[in-house]
Amino acid sequence: MAALAATFANPPGGEAAIASAQAFPSRPTRLIVPWAPGGISDTSARILAQHMSASLGQPVIVDNRPGAGSTVGTDMVVRSSADGYTLLYADVTTMAINATAYPKLSYDTVRDLSPITMVGASPLFLVAHPSVPAKTVQDLVTLARAKPGTLNYASAGNGSTLHLAAELFRGAANVNIVHVPFHGAGQAMGSLLSGEVGLIFSASPPILPHVKSGALRALATTKPTRSSVLPDVPALAELYPGFQIFIVNGVLGPAGLPRDRIDRVQAEVAKATQTADVQKRFEALGVETRTSSPAELAAFLKTEINRFGKLIRDTGTKLE
Repeated sequence: MAALAATFANPPGGEAAIASAQAFPSRPTRLIVPWAPGGISDTSARILAQHMSASLGQPVIVDNRPGAGSTVGTDMVVRSSADGYTLLYADVTTMAINATAYPKLSYDTVRDLSPITMVGASPLFLVAHPSVPAKTVQDLVTLARAKPGTLNYASAGNGSTLHLAAELFRGAANVNIVHVPFHGAGQAMGSLLSGEVGLIFSASPPILPHVKSGALRALATTKPTRSSVLPDVPALAELYPGFQIFIVNGVLGPAGLPRDRIDRVQAEVAKATQTADVQKRFEALGVETRTSSPAELAAFLKTEINRFGKLIRDTGTKLE
């Protein structure tokens, strides 16, 4: 009896076990966004964090840690304690593209991160400057084939989602169009608006005002079906079956994150994205709410790493 009493008085693991058993969260959680403020990932993360803070009763603080194509912020999460108080708000670049695009990545995306849940997905739009004499994708393909290597497209940088979306299109349509990388989506959009480049793949918020004003022409969406944002714009899948690419956001933690912490965060994200306020604000960003189980996000990671890995190897894209 004395031994049994001692076991309950001093449970295995001592103070560490007692601390682990405390209600989670008992202090603020840091949600690292590995991109600069202002983009879709940052904005949607802040919307999510606001609702999670209210529900959890503890602040969820968005911490922007940009650099090296999102690898700086991701590395911080990989190296953090696996206690649920440091999480990563990732996109498809972070989760899938970097695994192949960076030959000297300091971490293994699958091994060193704990998938928790998807959050949302944003389709892209193929957009042209009015100087490009193409009103449809068919027109664009005809033009590109007639004058190979003369049409160019902007991207947010080598290996970015915008770059690889255009490379997917180039392969599907069998056209020769030239990549012009910029330092960020803002610079790329500026080059399109000035007519310096003729094409871009972009999320909807930066292009909507210009499409509606006639300054730019939307030719297609990368969503498998037409988007409610621009319902008159066809899907590339209508011409090239199976074509789709999204900017997918998800929440992950460091490897070894306890299952109870994973389940709690997943449940809180699901609850937040089901609210009318989050859905309305996401819709204004062109983001479709899309939550998942940890296993579903893990499967998505592996599928997308393989898909983008092949594309990156085929195009010879390498980042340092």
